[in-house]
Amino acid sequence: MPKKPLFKKTERAYMIMISVGLLLIGAGSLLKELDTFSHLFEFGGGFGAALIGVSTIGIIRLRKNPKSTKQQEIEETDERNIKIREKSAYSTFFITLLTLLAAVIVFVALGNVMACIIINIFMAVHVLSYLLLLHINNKKH
Repeated sequence: MPKKPLFKKTERAYMIMISVGLLLIGAGSLLKELDTFSHLFEFGGGFGAALIGVSTIGIIRLRKNPKSTKQQEIEETDERNIKIREKSAYSTFFITLLTLLAAVIVFVALGNVMACIIINIFMAVHVLSYLLLLHINNKKH
C-alpha cells in the first residue's frame, strides 16, 4: 500500500482540527446558559476559535507554496531525518517521564495525595504505551 504524501495527511489533519473547532464553538454557544459549567464552555469556544485560526493558516501555507510541500515530502522519507525524529522522540519520552516524576515529588512535599495518584496513573500510561508500541513495532520489522 503506497504511503500518502505529507501534504494530504497534513491537510486532512487541519480539516479535522477545523471541524473540532466548529464543534467546540457550537457547543459553547448552545450550552453557555448553564450556570454551573459556563466558564468551561466559554473556554471551549475560545479554544475552538484558536483551532480554526491555526488550521486555516496552516492550509493556506500548504497551498501557497507547493515547492516547499514537495521538499517536505522528500525530507519525510529521508533516512537521516527519520533517525533524527526517532532519536528526538526517544529523548522526549524520558524528559516527559522525568518531568512527571518531578511533579510527583513536588506534590508529595505539598501533601497533595490525589495529584500524586493522578500523575502516577499518567506515568503508568506513558510507560505502558511505550512498551506496547515497542513490542508492536518490533513485530513489524
